[in-house]
Amino acid sequence: MPDSSIVIAGALTVMGIDVLAALLIFSIYLKNRRTSALLFSMAWFSDFLAIATSSSSALRPISLLMLPLFSSLMFAGSFYLVDEEGIKISTKTVRLFSAAPVAYMLYLLMVYWYTQNPEWTATVAASLGITGVFVTASGLIVKNVVSIYQSVAKYLYVGITLFGLHLIPAALFGQERWYQPVGFLLSASLIVVMTTAMVKIMRSEGFRRISLQELPQEPEAEFESPVVIVHPRELPEIKEKFRDFPVLAFLRNTRDVPDAWTVYFMTTVPFSERRKRTIEPTELPRMGEIIYRYLQEMKSKNLKGVVLFDCVEYLLVYNSQESLLKFLAKVRDFVVVSNGSLILAVDPQGVEPQFIAQLRRILL
Repeated sequence: MPDSSIVIAGALTVMGIDVLAALLIFSIYLKNRRTSALLFSMAWFSDFLAIATSSSSALRPISLLMLPLFSSLMFAGSFYLVDEEGIKISTKTVRLFSAAPVAYMLYLLMVYWYTQNPEWTATVAASLGITGVFVTASGLIVKNVVSIYQSVAKYLYVGITLFGLHLIPAALFGQERWYQPVGFLLSASLIVVMTTAMVKIMRSEGFRRISLQELPQEPEAEFESPVVIVHPRELPEIKEKFRDFPVLAFLRNTRDVPDAWTVYFMTTVPFSERRKRTIEPTELPRMGEIIYRYLQEMKSKNLKGVVLFDCVEYLLVYNSQESLLKFLAKVRDFVVVSNGSLILAVDPQGVEPQFIAQLRRILL
C-alpha cells in the first residue's frame, strides 16, 4: 500500500509539472508566435495525457499512442527551433540517426529476453522505445543552438537527451514495483531541468521576434566592408543616414537617438523598473543572442541589419581585451553571414594602439 501511494504521488507530480510546463511555454508562444514554442507546449501536454490515461485498461491504447506523439512533437519542436535560428543541423548529428533502426530492434530483443513477456514488449516497451529514440534525437538536434544560447542550451540538450535515455530502463524494469517510484522521480527531475531551460531560452531577448509595423526603406549602402570602425564624432552623420532604419545599437549616450532604432543602454546600474532595455557590459553572451536574433529577423524580411557599438571603451573596462576581441569576431561572423553591417565607434585616444591594431586585423 505504501508503495502504491508513492507511485500515485510520483505520477501526480509528473503530471502537474507537465501541465505547468505546457501552460508556461504556451503563454510564451502567444507573445512571440514561434512555432517551436507551440510544439514544445503540445509535447508536454501529450506527456500529461500519456500518464493520465495509463492507469485505465480501457484507455491504455491512448496512453501507448500519446508517448510517441510526445516524442514526435519534441522532435519537430527541436527541428523548428534550429531552423528558426537559421542554423543547419550538423552532418554528425544526422549520421547518428542512421543507427536508430538497428538500436531499436536490439533494444526490443533485450527487453523480451529480460522480461520474457511478449505482450509487454510489443506494447509498452515498443512505445517507450520509439519515444526514447526520437526524444534522444531531439536533444542532439538542440545541441546545434548552444553557440547562440550558451550554457542554458547545454542544460536543455543534455536534459532532453537524458530524458530519452531514461526510458530504456523504464522498459526493462517498468513491471518491477521498486522501479516505479524511481522512474517517476527521474522523470520529474529531468522535466524540471528541461522546462527551466526552455523557459529561459524562450524568455531571452534572442528568442523574441522583432516587430516592424512596416518594412523600412534601406539607405543606400556606402560601406565598402561589412565592418566599419569610425570615430565617435562621425556618429551624428550615421544617425542622420540611418534615422528611419531599425538599427540595433548598444550605447552609453542615449540622447538624440532616432525613434526607429532599438537601443540598449550599457550600464552596471539596475534600471530594470524604469528602463527595460539595459544591459551590463559583462553580459557578452546576452548581447550575442540579441544581435543574432535581430540579424535573423532582418534577413527574413530581406533587409540588411545594422549593428552599432558606441561603447567599446566601456566594454574594455569590464572585459579582458582577449574576450572582447573574441566576442566582436563572433559578431562579425554573424553580420557577414546575414549580409549586414557592424559599426564600431572607437576613439583611438581612449584605447591602446595595440588594441586598435588587433581590432582592424581581426575584423577588417
